[in-house]
Amino acid sequence: MKKETILTAVVFLVVGFLAGYITDAQLNWSGRQKAVTTGDASMPSGGAPGAAQGGGMAGLPEGHPPVDVALMIKQLQEQAAQNPKDPEIPLRLANFLYDQKQYGQAIEWYQKSLALNPKNVDARTDMGTAYYYTGQAERALKEYTQSLAIDPEHKPTLLNTIVVNLEGTHDYAAARRAWDRLHKIDPANPQLESLKQKLDAAQGSGGGSPSGR
Repeated sequence: MKKETILTAVVFLVVGFLAGYITDAQLNWSGRQKAVTTGDASMPSGGAPGAAQGGGMAGLPEGHPPVDVALMIKQLQEQAAQNPKDPEIPLRLANFLYDQKQYGQAIEWYQKSLALNPKNVDARTDMGTAYYYTGQAERALKEYTQSLAIDPEHKPTLLNTIVVNLEGTHDYAAARRAWDRLHKIDPANPQLESLKQKLDAAQGSGGGSPSGR
């Protein structure tokens, strides 16, 4: 084999390795972000909404190489087509789209993943939060209710239930009930105090429960 051919082969191997590394790093980071709660009590926490920065860099640590968003989406779509019974691939794509703030598309892929694994509470909660960001607070709460039916003590779901009732539907009574449940199982949760202050202010100003729940 010619020296030039060997050099070319090495270059392609390195490029391929880097592409795979970047893809895995992006997806792994995205998956980790799903468990992180936001410091802004006005935002649901299931999917760390503050992570997305745009430009293909959503959810990446500082200094990480840029990611080709369109290529990433295409690759995951192809993997999903090749593995139609694997719920993890559509979930990875849903998480990635969520981090890109492409919430409508993320919902579609969460649905595909949940069709294969309907008891994935994390995925359903993240889908509910995506619904919230598309202006569908009531639909978000329905998804949270389904999550809590599977795991009544799922902390991210309870936290999101408080926030969406407080900021989305303004159902302060329902928000208070969810707050009480979360406080009972996780009294040290750092979000609780600020949410209590918001609830107290809303109810103290004469706020009621417009939905009648």
